[in-house]
Amino acid sequence: MKIAVAQIDPVVGAFEANVKKIKEAYQRACTKQARLLLTPEMAVCGYPPHDLVERPEIFDRNENAIEELLLLTKGKGCALAVGHVSPSPFEFGRAAQNVVTILENGRRVFRQAKSLLPTYDVFDEARYFEPARSIQTWTCDGLKIATAICEDLWANDPNLGRQIYEKNPVDCFRDLKPDMLLSLSASPFEWGKRERREELHSDIARALGIPLIYVNQVGATDEILFDGGSFAFNSAGKLAGRLPFFKNSFGVLEVSGGEVLWDSPSDEGREDESPPEIELLYRALLTGIREYFARTGFKTAVIGLSGGIDSAVVAVLAAQALGPQNVLGVAMPSQYSSPHSLEDAEQMAKILGIRFEVRPIKFMYSVASRELVDGQGQLAAIAQENLQSRLRGLILMTLSNHFNSLVLTTGNKSELATGYCTLYGDMCGALAPIGDVYKTRVYELARFINKNLKNPQTGISAIPERVLTKAPSAELRPNQTDQDSLPPYDQLDGMLLEYLEKRVPVSDVIAKFGAASSEIIRKVEINEFKRRQGAPVLKVSPKAFGLGRRYPIAKTWKI
Repeated sequence: MKIAVAQIDPVVGAFEANVKKIKEAYQRACTKQARLLLTPEMAVCGYPPHDLVERPEIFDRNENAIEELLLLTKGKGCALAVGHVSPSPFEFGRAAQNVVTILENGRRVFRQAKSLLPTYDVFDEARYFEPARSIQTWTCDGLKIATAICEDLWANDPNLGRQIYEKNPVDCFRDLKPDMLLSLSASPFEWGKRERREELHSDIARALGIPLIYVNQVGATDEILFDGGSFAFNSAGKLAGRLPFFKNSFGVLEVSGGEVLWDSPSDEGREDESPPEIELLYRALLTGIREYFARTGFKTAVIGLSGGIDSAVVAVLAAQALGPQNVLGVAMPSQYSSPHSLEDAEQMAKILGIRFEVRPIKFMYSVASRELVDGQGQLAAIAQENLQSRLRGLILMTLSNHFNSLVLTTGNKSELATGYCTLYGDMCGALAPIGDVYKTRVYELARFINKNLKNPQTGISAIPERVLTKAPSAELRPNQTDQDSLPPYDQLDGMLLEYLEKRVPVSDVIAKFGAASSEIIRKVEINEFKRRQGAPVLKVSPKAFGLGRRYPIAKTWKI
């Protein structure tokens, strides 16, 4: 059987645009004489729709889209497997189901609802959907075909820590004895997940002794990033091929017995060799910025360009994602700013080709600090520092209004975790691209950028070398460095990784890193109020600040 795979980027709520993408892929599948086209999970309405599922209109809009696609298949030899939201057929339970429907020659020939509804991290499907109560197969040209929807094949994910589902659909597939297994997915990206995802699906293909075809969406919905990388395994669990990561792609493959052969390379090519994780991270952040702007209708970005490593990396990402002509870097020196910071910011802007302005805050700071105390002494030291940051936030937000732009914040995960950031200051903005990237990995990302992104005329790297070598500093007081307030970043990030992502008990973190780690954990806990009011963070780790981490602000929790 010849099967086509459409790795597309559905947009939540954009039914007409999503149907158009499916139609275009279907026409390509017909041209390639494919017998079946696979599209991602919820390709009709986009994933995740969150509380849009509670809108009564969603059922009519999904149904209208399915009717339109039914007409498309009439008289054609290619069936279409499409994911969408459907009313639940049951009298009790939640009103909706997450389903895949197979359309063939103008008819609905198969329907399967999702069995496992993830309700952890960024997922909240049990809030909206009723699970399947049975699993069936579809017979096509004498072949029994089983279909799964994303989480249905993740019951044995080792990262879950324990068996969280009472039943595993793979056991049901084993009893049904299908000839092949299809998975329609919307699986988010995170650091290190590609290998885990493919190992898990390879094990299932080998255990069942059948080929497995997997399609994943690409793009981004708010902070959730989708990497694509759709793949196929033969019945021995051997990788037959993979579509590119973070790229709309189309592929056709031939399933014969237990083997899977790619019929021909797609126009977009394949990516059978796995890229390094740091490259996938780079592509993920580019995708997150590009999609956030495209889906919110904005075209230009404003960035506070300080001459430091964080703003340098964000500036590169923005210039690559949006085009340098659409990025404005703003340097805002104070009396505490070093001359080399302004020099490095200006040099970076020239290398990247972005617009650049200098808006000093010295006078604003002098006037504001004097007026705020009204002759009664001077502001407290922390207030003086935060005032500078908030004046910069004021400038950036005003410029964003003036140019109808969005501000990209430049804080990293290490800073957000410990509260080493100023609410309504450097936290001002619409999106935090590196808010889930530890400081040590920001440096790794910068080195990757400099290795792979150079000015074609001069050969100069995107980020000046001095930015990578000088001691990081907020420059809010004389001779300040980050390590005045925080441990060295390699130690700090190790503590945070253990506590935030691996969920290691506090006592074990302290035993490993020493008593200083208890103060770091205390900072993590008391700064939840800042993070709750911050910009959305692009999720690239197993546990990011935002949708997938819901900690109470007002709490009594002993460390």
